[in-house]
Amino acid sequence: MAEPITDRDREAVRHLHAEGKSRNQIARETGRSAASVSKIAAEAGLSFSGGARVAAATHARKADAAARRERLADEALDTALVQVERVGGAESARDARDYATAARALTEVHAKVAELARHTSTGSAGGMLDRLADALLGPPGGDADGG
Repeated sequence: MAEPITDRDREAVRHLHAEGKSRNQIARETGRSAASVSKIAAEAGLSFSGGARVAAATHARKADAAARRERLADEALDTALVQVERVGGAESARDARDYATAARALTEVHAKVAELARHTSTGSAGGMLDRLADALLGPPGGDADGG
């Protein structure tokens, strides 16, 4: 029976695919079958048609995701600063506490996204960050304000 596919296998396939390697090259380098590589690639939304075009598209997607993570971190910090400013003008202690709590949460989001973004070029955090950014900002090119 074949060994189960691990997160390490998935990361290796994504990394090698981004380098423009073919399915068979990835299979040889990872020690997995071509069918397993195809399965991992399909789950990740990757394709092996196009060779250099795929590598260029993957590179562009990574650059776009990095820009979106930077935007998410910046927006979290900007919004945290707004909440801090609201604490001083709060009408009640409860409002002040709520603003401070929101500022703290947004500051933590900023710190976590900024830290994880530093590791996305070599780590597996990219997929999780992409999903987080999609949830908070919407899909790429989907700005509601057209900006």
